[in-house]
Amino acid sequence: MPHSEILESKPQRRGMQGTQTLDRSFEILQAIAARGARGASIDELSADTHLSRATLYRLLKAMKSYGFIRTPRVRGHYFLGYELLSLGAQAGNTGGVRELSRPALMRLAELFGDTFFLFVPDGYFALCLEMQQGTHPTQRFAQSVGARILMGVGQASIALLAYLPPAKRNEILQHNAPRLAREYAIETAQIRRAIMRMQQERFSCGISDKCLPDYTGLAVPLLDNTGAPVAALSCAMQATRLTAGYKAHLADAMRLEADAIMSRLGEA
Repeated sequence: MPHSEILESKPQRRGMQGTQTLDRSFEILQAIAARGARGASIDELSADTHLSRATLYRLLKAMKSYGFIRTPRVRGHYFLGYELLSLGAQAGNTGGVRELSRPALMRLAELFGDTFFLFVPDGYFALCLEMQQGTHPTQRFAQSVGARILMGVGQASIALLAYLPPAKRNEILQHNAPRLAREYAIETAQIRRAIMRMQQERFSCGISDKCLPDYTGLAVPLLDNTGAPVAALSCAMQATRLTAGYKAHLADAMRLEADAIMSRLGEA
């Protein structure tokens, strides 16, 4: 995920009275996450957060004591702590949807050989909660669990947007429209047409964009008993693989898994 996207997605609340320490701590976590697998040095954190080294050292020491960050080497980079992994696993399984979806993703990946995902709505983004990689190589927007994809990009977000209340959907599209046009060459009118197709066919193949024009996929929604979107099952593949026959077979299999997940979720 681009460094700028992570920083742009966090709430801007530094000026609120009484929340400065909390805001700064979250800003540090976001900055470390944005640096990826190599972690972040104190100089990089200072540049990213505009905090003084003294303030950073004080907050980093406290966050390390809680397990929110770690330093594998004595004088090295800072990394996200394992306590965040534990908390994230609990947060990601709200209602049990992640746990129930994992076997379904494994079955689909084994059957079709493509890479399958579980996405949930997260404000202006779709968040990847689970991923099972297939044998066929592919490029995709979500490179790992926890990736956040702008609503309007990819088939999963179309499946989620299609079943949101119209007012909420319109608000998201209006907010995301500048970035969708600038970064992906996707216009709101294209998204609305894709949503209409989604509602008619009960699956979405997303919208062609300038970032991954040779790749596509398919997504189906997981709807609760009120018709609201809980999540979406999605897959990614090379566009040449998605023939009409393959699309129909794939959509049927994914819908069966989605229905089974929601049935078990309703019994829990």
